[in-house]
Amino acid sequence: MTTILKHTAMLVAICCLAWLGITWHWRSAGHAPSGDELLRYLVLLPLVAFGLVLLLRLAWRSAVARQAAGGAVAAASAGAASGSAAAASPPAAQDAPPLQLLAAHLCCAAGSDPSDLVGAAKANQPLPALDAHLTNADGLPVMSHRIADLPLAELNESLPTLPEDEPVALHVQRALAALQAPLAGALLALSPWRERFADPDADLEIAGQGLPTPPSATLRWPRLQVLMSWPAAWSDAERALAERWTREQCAAGPIEPSQLRFHGSVLSGAELWLDVERRLQRPDPQAADAPSAPLLLLATHSDLSDDAVAALEHQRRLFDAGAHPRGLMPAESACALLLAPHDWPADPQADDPPLRLHRAAALRRDKSVEAAGGVSSQTAIDVLAGALAHAKLPASELGGLVCDADRHSQRGTELFGATLKLLPQLDPAEHLAMTGSVAGHGGAAPLMLIAAAAALAKAERRPCAALSLGDTHWRFALLACAPAAS
Repeated sequence: MTTILKHTAMLVAICCLAWLGITWHWRSAGHAPSGDELLRYLVLLPLVAFGLVLLLRLAWRSAVARQAAGGAVAAASAGAASGSAAAASPPAAQDAPPLQLLAAHLCCAAGSDPSDLVGAAKANQPLPALDAHLTNADGLPVMSHRIADLPLAELNESLPTLPEDEPVALHVQRALAALQAPLAGALLALSPWRERFADPDADLEIAGQGLPTPPSATLRWPRLQVLMSWPAAWSDAERALAERWTREQCAAGPIEPSQLRFHGSVLSGAELWLDVERRLQRPDPQAADAPSAPLLLLATHSDLSDDAVAALEHQRRLFDAGAHPRGLMPAESACALLLAPHDWPADPQADDPPLRLHRAAALRRDKSVEAAGGVSSQTAIDVLAGALAHAKLPASELGGLVCDADRHSQRGTELFGATLKLLPQLDPAEHLAMTGSVAGHGGAAPLMLIAAAAALAKAERRPCAALSLGDTHWRFALLACAPAAS
């Protein structure tokens, strides 16, 4: 429908321009047109011009796709020779079973639910706005993706203190405040499996539990892994404070603290997700005969402070309409994903089985997407093709694509080249959701992207792809499938 409206508007514009030009020429020349001239110049001429515009547009798109593919093939060949671009998915993982997404909770400027994020991305609203509190080095307000209401007062009541009672940076406070609701929602989602984590020190009979029987007659219960991804720019003291706060929040959940294993990380994006897949293949190396256990994955970030904005400006990455129109806009978001291996039992009270996340394909670009010069889409094409191969699905079966690209930077160009080459059947207005335009970038953005793709797959009842382009170099993609499509 959107395409029809755009073409209609284009035809009307061409007709108006042709009619104005021709009538002005006839009037200035004092010419009285005949009926045949009226037909040729006022009807046929605008239609022919409209057809030529459509052909030129199609030819331009094809040329862009060929240029992107050809440039990337050359870059890939050079990268293969130098080892600068490397596949990050081990060959053994290609046939690994999909993971289960038991719960997904998020908080960002575009909403507090994955389906909200999908709707906002498709509508391209809300757009970033001038921030009322933050300015650049010239004293001008910056564009930002600010979360309207964060429980900062409630957070400060439960927030530990830094060594020597140093004040906690505002962007750290806002990041943890954004994580509070998603973390609480993910912990609550663990309630149906409370009994599985009841006694970490007892050897319990497994008969009747629906688990594969190991060589021994007894089995030690697994521990829940809590993997916390903190921004690399935070200090060691800030990350330690955030972990203490997270432990306190988890202690109020349905799982006993002794059953939780906490892991801190500064990985993000593709590297974080590949680490998650490795951990879920064998969650507890000290208990090789233990049953597989879920993993609670947390990520949060905020650029909404004077210090964080100054850091972006110092790195020459801050958006400026005049000096740096392709830069980043300060943003904040948080996400909590509750993941489990394929053999984790489903909640008997749930209406539908959990969604499935197939193994990811990941590659690293040979140069930053923010570097000067042309942008190749080949790495994005390769990871999308790899994700389809892992899921053993043809591209024609995809019901949608969710990507953390935005519309003002080169990431949008990269996305356009990839979809035009590999997924030409997808209508950008109906099947494409660009979360970067409404939620911004940051450590939590790739996880929100996965949550949004799962929500879209559930709504469409068809496989949907998640494509992450937010990092300067790393690209990864995976397929989310509703139970019926698994």
